[in-house]
Amino acid sequence: MNDNARLNYDAFTTLLEHHNMVVTAAEVHGVICGLICGGMAKNDPRWQEHFNALLNDDFGLPAEVKKAVNLLFSRVYDELVSQSRFELLMPEDDEPLDERLDAMMEWAAAFLAGFGVVQVELNKASPELQEMIQDISSITQVASDFDQEDEESETAFVVLYEHLKLGATLAFEEFGKGQSAPKRPTLH
Repeated sequence: MNDNARLNYDAFTTLLEHHNMVVTAAEVHGVICGLICGGMAKNDPRWQEHFNALLNDDFGLPAEVKKAVNLLFSRVYDELVSQSRFELLMPEDDEPLDERLDAMMEWAAAFLAGFGVVQVELNKASPELQEMIQDISSITQVASDFDQEDEESETAFVVLYEHLKLGATLAFEEFGKGQSAPKRPTLH
């Protein structure tokens, strides 16, 4: 996983706790990714309304949190457009597996919530994306599959993590605004 995402997870967690927010950094990132991958444009201010509805009972965010969330939205959008450096906002690899797994499940559920708010025409998705959305839904319930913290469980965690990244990227490619619009022929 990318060190940049790791550094921001702890900072975001501290910021959210400082402002008595009852959401996790993984949920914040998941909702943002879901909104963007569902088709929310970078310059569409409605994403903040959706975000607040999903994670803050329709209340506005404290100024410091709002600034951080806006920066995160912009960063995630740019990462998805450039198809580079996109990482999930998760605890570091040296954190206990159950904590990282909880964050992964929170991210997956939040991603689906954000995606679902924006993308109401999932039936128009490719069969691959429809299957991927089902997989992401299954990931929200994997805790019981990890009985112990061993190399096999670590490997399975990494596979699920990469699968979530792939799912987000695929959703963005199909529904996100990161693709350039088809060029219209010039009329003379």
